[in-house]
Amino acid sequence: MQDVFIEGAVGLTRLGPEDVQRLVAVAECFNLDFDDAYQYLAAEKHNLAIVSFDGDFDRTKLGRRTPLQLLEA
Repeated sequence: MQDVFIEGAVGLTRLGPEDVQRLVAVAECFNLDFDDAYQYLAAEKHNLAIVSFDGDFDRTKLGRRTPLQLLEA
């Protein structure tokens, strides 16, 4: 935790209780499981890119970037 969140460049974002209904809608709309829907909504809400090996995000409006794409950029 020290290396990643305190000294590293990884941030932590969360959704609030007011986001629960939208979370359910996102899961149903894009056929995502809970953790993918949570990540998608957090990225959407905070204007972030999704970086993942998970191809399920390819069905969404935001899409995804792979770690390799970031390394090549």
